Amino acid sequence: MPSPRVLVIQHDLDDALNDLANPLVDAGLTIDTWCTWQDPAPPGALEEFSGVISMGAVTSVLDVDSKPWIANEIALLQEALAQSIPILGVCFGSQILATAAGGSVRKGEVVEIGWCDVTMTPDAKTDLLFKVFSPIFVGMQFHYDTFDLPENAKVLATAQGMIQGYRIGPNAWATQFHIEANPSIVYGWLGTYRSEIDAQGVNIDSLRSTTEQYWRKHREISTNFGAAFAQVVLTYSTK
Repeated sequence: MPSPRVLVIQHDLDDALNDLANPLVDAGLTIDTWCTWQDPAPPGALEEFSGVISMGAVTSVLDVDSKPWIANEIALLQEALAQSIPILGVCFGSQILATAAGGSVRKGEVVEIGWCDVTMTPDAKTDLLFKVFSPIFVGMQFHYDTFDLPENAKVLATAQGMIQGYRIGPNAWATQFHIEANPSIVYGWLGTYRSEIDAQGVNIDSLRSTTEQYWRKHREISTNFGAAFAQVVLTYSTK
C-alpha cells in the first residue's frame, strides 16, 4: 500500500519545511512540493493527497490580482476544508487559510520580526496539535500582514494582542509564527532581508544571538508539532 502523500505548498526558495520535514518523513508520509513561483497550478488532483501544508511567502495574500497562483491556492484550500483534509498553514499559510475559510487579510498595525513570547489560550491545552506547546512559547516572527478570522475559527495562541494560532473545523490549523524556523533559515533571512530588518529597527546581532539561544528548544517543539500533524494525516488516510 503506498504511503499517504502530503502536498507542501512552497512559495519561495528560502521557506521550505525545514524542521517540520523530519517528523513527516519519520511517520512514513510522502512529501510532494508545489513550487508556486514555477507553476501557478497545483500538481495533480487534491484527492491524491491526505494532507496539505502551506508555507510562508514574501508575497502578500493582498497581491491576489497580480499573482494567479494565489487564487488557485485559495480554491485548493477551500476544497480541502470542504473535504476535511488535514491542513497546516504557516505564516503566509495562516493568512491564506483564513482567507479561504471566509476571513480576510490586512496590513498589520505593527511589523513583527524576531523571537517573541506566544501565549496559548485555554483551548490549546486539549487541541491535537497545540497541546505540545508550553503555556508560553518563544516563537519566530517575520511578517507584515495579519488577518481576521471567520466566526467558526477557534483561537489557540496570541502575542501582543495578535492572533498567532488557530483551528478551523476538525482538521485545519495555522501558526502565524514560523514553527519551521531553524538557525539556517533565520540566518539566511538576516542576509537576504537585511535592509528590511534594519528599516524596522531590529538589531541583527541581537536577533542572531537570540536565535542561538532559543533554537534547540524550538526544534524539539517543532518536531513534536510536526509529528502530531503527521498523526492526523495518517488517521485521515485510513478513512
